[in-house]
Amino acid sequence: MAGDVSSKHPDWEDRIDEWKLMRNCVRGEKAIKEANVTYLPMPSGFKSQSDQGKEMYSAYQTRAQFPEIVSPTIDGMVGVIHRNESQIDMPDSMQYLFENATADGLTLDALHKRVTRELLETGRFGLLADAPSGGGQPYLAGYTAESIINWSESNDFYVLDECGLVRDGFAWNDKKKFRVLELVDSKYTVTVWDNGTKGTPAEPKATGNKAIEAIPFVVIGPRHITTKPEDPPLIGVGRSAVAIYQLSADYRWQLFMTGQETFVVINGEAPSAIGAGVCISLQGGTETARPDAKFVGPSGTGIEAHRTAMQDERAAAIAAGARLFDSQSKTAESGDALRIRFTAQTATLQTISQTSAAGLERALRNVAVMMGLDPKLVTVTPPKRLVDSTLTPQDAKGLVEIWQDGAISYETLYENLQRGEIASEERDAEEERELIDKEEVERPTPTVEESGILPPVQIPAAA
Repeated sequence: MAGDVSSKHPDWEDRIDEWKLMRNCVRGEKAIKEANVTYLPMPSGFKSQSDQGKEMYSAYQTRAQFPEIVSPTIDGMVGVIHRNESQIDMPDSMQYLFENATADGLTLDALHKRVTRELLETGRFGLLADAPSGGGQPYLAGYTAESIINWSESNDFYVLDECGLVRDGFAWNDKKKFRVLELVDSKYTVTVWDNGTKGTPAEPKATGNKAIEAIPFVVIGPRHITTKPEDPPLIGVGRSAVAIYQLSADYRWQLFMTGQETFVVINGEAPSAIGAGVCISLQGGTETARPDAKFVGPSGTGIEAHRTAMQDERAAAIAAGARLFDSQSKTAESGDALRIRFTAQTATLQTISQTSAAGLERALRNVAVMMGLDPKLVTVTPPKRLVDSTLTPQDAKGLVEIWQDGAISYETLYENLQRGEIASEERDAEEERELIDKEEVERPTPTVEESGILPPVQIPAAA
């Protein structure tokens, strides 16, 4: 096979800078400043100062503040998406995954949240169904966007980067390791490259020693389950955060410079000291050029402009994050207009919730296949709503009246009652109707005393 096992897919090369930006923004100021000129270019005036210019840049960077807005935004959105639990149904023999979904004992709920977080952070995450080499129950292994370095659009080839630090006694050493997943003669094959040495290809088997005919690996995006990398949903927030950081450096540099005035002596001898309690007597000068002394400093005319620009960038960051909540259709738009807008727009929280659940479902179905079970018995249903949409009693009454007037169907009424947290999400409209009919049959007829309604008076006929 041509090339090296560590070769990268062209789409990986195209996206890596975006993923690095998001990772650094999530880690915060320390990571951003360690990147130096990557996110904060050195002013041209500093470059001409040789070694002194490096000291000036260091001070320039130290004064700058990076806004910690990306990580809290992701935390909040994960909380919104997982405010209500997804409904996960699996065969009894797979129930252990609820408490031990990964090799290191991560619960299925925690793994689901990690999938969602990675989709918000980089817009890409992979789940591999695997099993211990010596035998045992299958589990799920997660792979970040950066670790899925090569692939085929036909889903018959993946290279996963498993390089990292490995402990050797008290020391930690870098280890080069890559996992190659392939379909060879329609059979799933795994080859591990360890420190440049190719291992023996292995063919994992399903229960009953059956060959696995598809690679049990799923790549999840914020809008689709696809191998093609998509835009990180919060890239706009990350870019605005970096822009605010850059403006902050200029803003604080100007504040520093305007507070550091220089004492200037004209036509006289400079004093040996200045400041409070020091008497300065200027000597020298001529009849036409008398001695003079003053403090001079930058005017700081750009300070207000920088402050305004920082406020504008913060507004842009808020808008970029708010777009993810835009899951409602615009009633005035045509079908084509809606299709174009949602195709061009980044993912919304609703689509991220749906693809996160769909990706987890597909990964669990891969586990079912490895265990010799029917994959269709595995379902993951995400919450139907994410933001608070509780109906008030007046709203609910209005909906019922609209239904009674025949303007909407019972199914539409029930769906709205579900969104408003009045009707149960666990039953559909038909099941609710059956329950209502059953209660009508079983409900006893109230007595006169219970109802408070007197029976009609019987008037005897005239004789």
